[in-house]
Amino acid sequence: MAKKTTKSTRKPTRKPGIERYNRIIEAAEGLILEANSLQGITLDAVAQRAGVPRVSLYYFFDSIESLLDALYQRGVQKMIAELPQAPRSADWREMMLLYVDGVRDFYLSNRVEMILALLPVSFLSVNQVSRDFGQSLFQLLHAQGLVPKTQKVLRACEMTSELADLVWRKSLIEKGTLTPAYTREVKRVVIAYLESVLAD
Repeated sequence: MAKKTTKSTRKPTRKPGIERYNRIIEAAEGLILEANSLQGITLDAVAQRAGVPRVSLYYFFDSIESLLDALYQRGVQKMIAELPQAPRSADWREMMLLYVDGVRDFYLSNRVEMILALLPVSFLSVNQVSRDFGQSLFQLLHAQGLVPKTQKVLRACEMTSELADLVWRKSLIEKGTLTPAYTREVKRVVIAYLESVLAD
């Protein structure tokens, strides 16, 4: 088993530090958008783009992985806050369709977050995305009484997230965006998979 590396991020508390931190974040986002990828993004490039000394950047982030992780975690929280809520009368299938549409709309409106989630730089990152999004899906479904609170369903929601991202990743790589056709495939895959798990 690979040893898990520690990602160190230091959050600023004073105004000058907050301003530098925000410039670094904006610079990293700009580089990601220009490259349309995470490949080749370095701390040196981010520092140059942000116009800050490298020592200032290293004060906040000890590696490029910690910087990308901070961007990713911020994106996850933003996405969860923006996901639509289903009416109480909805069943889990209706909720899933709303969830898929909500995630798609979020990705299309937030390309940096889409790249971070769908074009990660390692399999560990893929696993993290599936776990985080799967847990948010599980909490959403369980909070409305649509699924039982069991480890089996939690694992199924994590797998559902990974299956959805596999299809969307193919759409992003082949088409450069998330197309309606691929979104229909996502819905077909996740509904069929969850139906099989919940019926078991």
